[in-house]
Amino acid sequence: MEKIKVLHIITSLGSGGAEGMLHRLIQASSSSVEHSVICLNKGGKYVTLMRNNKIDVLVLNLNFYSSFKGIVPILKFALSKRKQGYKIITSWLYHADLVAWFVKLICGFEGLAWNIRYTKLQQGRPSLKNWFILKILSILSNFKVNKIISCSKTAGEIHKEIGYKKEIFSIIPNGYFLDKEKQFIKEAKEYKGTYKICVVARWHPQKDFENIFQALDLLKLSNIDFHLTIAGNRTGPDNEELVALIKKYKLEKFCSLLGEVENVNDIYLNSHVTVLSSAYGEAFPNILAESMLNYTPCISTDIGDAAIIISDVGFIIPIGDYKPLTDALKENYRILKYENEVYLNNCVKGFEKVRLNYDIKSIARNYRDVWESLL
Repeated sequence: MEKIKVLHIITSLGSGGAEGMLHRLIQASSSSVEHSVICLNKGGKYVTLMRNNKIDVLVLNLNFYSSFKGIVPILKFALSKRKQGYKIITSWLYHADLVAWFVKLICGFEGLAWNIRYTKLQQGRPSLKNWFILKILSILSNFKVNKIISCSKTAGEIHKEIGYKKEIFSIIPNGYFLDKEKQFIKEAKEYKGTYKICVVARWHPQKDFENIFQALDLLKLSNIDFHLTIAGNRTGPDNEELVALIKKYKLEKFCSLLGEVENVNDIYLNSHVTVLSSAYGEAFPNILAESMLNYTPCISTDIGDAAIIISDVGFIIPIGDYKPLTDALKENYRILKYENEVYLNNCVKGFEKVRLNYDIKSIARNYRDVWESLL
């Protein structure tokens, strides 16, 4: 089998959904695929992990306004890879898509695949820069772009409506490494008087933390003893804005702020439910699949493909409305306490759903099929 050589271009390699997916994809690819990576902005934890796996990674530390400084090192790196037999570029996130288009044009790569990772750009505080880039990309998608990979059906449809070339879309969801020997431990999900809720998310307006706190403020009236654990970038006790928001709703006694943690699996495993309250932008929310892989049901706003991911095993609620979130939390609590077998069955069904649909090895084969079609 001929080795396929793929040059990836990505905005950053810090903690993030696209970054994590790229890392897992590289790890799961067979020996018949060789990878190299250009990181446009800052590096992060995945730079070290990739280099430890002998992946050639170029980190440029650029921002939007210093992009011109990266032209020479990008082209030099890309041309060297072209000489080594690299024929395909796969780009991740909007800025990387734009750069990849020009790299293909100038350096003579045979195939270009863009990755769509968002359902829409931020609403309420629109960035003219991002909207301008999006409009340019919708035009460029009709020229020199061979394939557009969307991690969600929702994101794919939205970008087609914007003007992206419809005929070249493929839907490939995110994938995850599965511990098929992982046993379901019922004791970890026992209700012992406290309803354990978790949120795993970075501190960002997209995640709509206030909606969660409003829901919990209402939940207090139900005489349910609950505790919320929050983990993620900038969610530690040193975040004054987050602490002020918790005080606003008098939830100090109900919350633990962990910040970014090494192993989020322990948080999922020791919770009765995971909440995603995002208001915009999510295409394929990783935390839902990650939670389900740890036998923990989810409540999510109707964002991206969340309804597909947690259908039959979780709760979908409207965006930006805390009352349905409170109702979903109360219903999950009722099932946990009074219909425990139903709750435990949902835990197992969630794990099985991810196992059957989002195994990274299968997803990596789907990517390879796309790359082969570009040669």
